[in-house]
Amino acid sequence: MFRRVQQGFTLIEVLLALAIISIALTAVLKASSQNVVNTQHLKDRSIAHLIAMNAANSIQAGLYSIPAARGTTQSMSMFGKRWYWHAKTLSKNISFANMIEITVGQKPSGPFMYPLYVMIAK
Repeated sequence: MFRRVQQGFTLIEVLLALAIISIALTAVLKASSQNVVNTQHLKDRSIAHLIAMNAANSIQAGLYSIPAARGTTQSMSMFGKRWYWHAKTLSKNISFANMIEITVGQKPSGPFMYPLYVMIAK
């Protein structure tokens, strides 16, 4: 009698291989999407830091004054987006400097995030 030589894969083997590949691709896609979200967050945080540093230099140069009661909110365009920064004086018990908190946000009413604390000489 003749024996048949098996060639190829059975249907079960093909389905199992497809299931394993689909699970692996799902994990890769999830990791990629999380990476995109983290990259956008780091980009926004870096831009906010640049804006806060620019605001601190503008305050130190005397271009903006900070009302004691409520602080000041200004806007700035950077990298194709409109950003808003808010500065307020935190401490008045230092005789030679004012401690100022500068926070940055993407809306004029807030929320303002990414605080930067600076000391500006009186």
